[in-house]
Amino acid sequence: MFALLSFLLVANCFIAYQCYKNAHLKGYPVKLFAGLGFIPYFNLVVWVYLLFLPNLAETGRFHQY
Repeated sequence: MFALLSFLLVANCFIAYQCYKNAHLKGYPVKLFAGLGFIPYFNLVVWVYLLFLPNLAETGRFHQY
């Protein structure tokens, strides 16, 4: 049981780190997305959401197309 809990904790921290890294690379609030990444079961949704958000670091702000 300890091994399972350890694995889940490591996986949760890994996903939170990925949320932090993607938010930093794309120009979104890092603390917000890293905090949401630490919430179990919700962190996968946040991680996939960050993968599909546009890159704000390139444009600087939202543009209307």
